[in-house]
Amino acid sequence: MTTPQTLERDLQQIALGDTAAFRRVYEATSAKLYSVSLTIVRRTDWAEEALQDTFIKVWHRAGDYTVAKGSVMSWLISMVRYRSIDLLRNRANQELSTDDFDEIPAADTLDSSLDSLADSKQLRVCMDELQPTTRQAIQLAFVYGLSHQEVSGHLREALGSVKSWIRRGLESLKRCLQR
Repeated sequence: MTTPQTLERDLQQIALGDTAAFRRVYEATSAKLYSVSLTIVRRTDWAEEALQDTFIKVWHRAGDYTVAKGSVMSWLISMVRYRSIDLLRNRANQELSTDDFDEIPAADTLDSSLDSLADSKQLRVCMDELQPTTRQAIQLAFVYGLSHQEVSGHLREALGSVKSWIRRGLESLKRCLQR
């Protein structure tokens, strides 16, 4: 079993060009990262591309990682998430409709997704304090990477309302997390 400390050591070795360490990190994390990407892009070929791009970036930028950025796994998830979102945005020739989001879970199952992505008990407490629609809008935007327009379409609510919910919800989270 790979521990966070093992991943940190392997990442330091990758920064020095150690291919065996790179293989260990890939084997330990690729399934989880692929799953994160596939959840966002919902196409295996795009998820594979995002995963490959992420690991190329890991190879070249492993030395940029610091413990202050969070755990290695959260750093990797962040990179694959941003790459997946970039892939969606760069595929302008493939227009996404709200029908593409029928498989996104309802609010109650989104809560369990937050549990798997966030280690912070305080964040969980703060999220529970939000109104259900606000919590769902934030989760759709930040866990699933949907744009405000896409969240609006999925929730079948006005775009302005969704933007307000997300903005006010983030302000509430910030205040709550500062307690």
